[in-house]
Amino acid sequence: MATHDAPSTPTTVLVVDDEEGIRQALDRFLTRLGYRVLQAASGAEALERQQDGHPQAMLSDIRMPNMTGVELVPKALALDSDIAIIMLTAIDEPRTAIECMKLGAQDYLIKPVDLDELELSLEAALRLRQLEIDRRELEQWLAHQVAERTRDLEERTSLAAEIALDAIAAAGEGWTGREEAMQKLAKELRTPPQDLVREVEKRRRLP
Repeated sequence: MATHDAPSTPTTVLVVDDEEGIRQALDRFLTRLGYRVLQAASGAEALERQQDGHPQAMLSDIRMPNMTGVELVPKALALDSDIAIIMLTAIDEPRTAIECMKLGAQDYLIKPVDLDELELSLEAALRLRQLEIDRRELEQWLAHQVAERTRDLEERTSLAAEIALDAIAAAGEGWTGREEAMQKLAKELRTPPQDLVREVEKRRRLP
């Protein structure tokens, strides 16, 4: 069964092949599985379809006129770095297919394509795509949480420092623990002790 991004929106697969018969056969098969299918007869048309239809996955032939599958892969990923790409290759060009995978394609299938293998490969590629999206979103959420908590901590530290400085200033020079308190506060705030001395003196002079 097709993976869904949302309950009402089927996953879209872009089929790229210069042979109409192959495109139509793959279209029928994928539609039966529940996917929404877009077709393109060339690399240039594939990029147009990708921009307009925002597919989550792409099945692309390698051997096409004007723009090969090898040339198409980085261009498609430049438009959408999350798109899952599976290459369709002739039996004599696995090295080219591996080159496509180095460029960012997730898998390759030998023509004539075994439909059961295609179904499994597509599901795996889409799962990997979703895991990568989830990982990135989690990292962004964690970074936001860390920034929020760091800001809160800095604000609390600043408030505590204000209270401590006011207390030291109010206690005056006669307080026997003044020097030790100043040293501890300077260490905690990572501030030179002489700066704190000047700050305390300034607060003592305030009305």
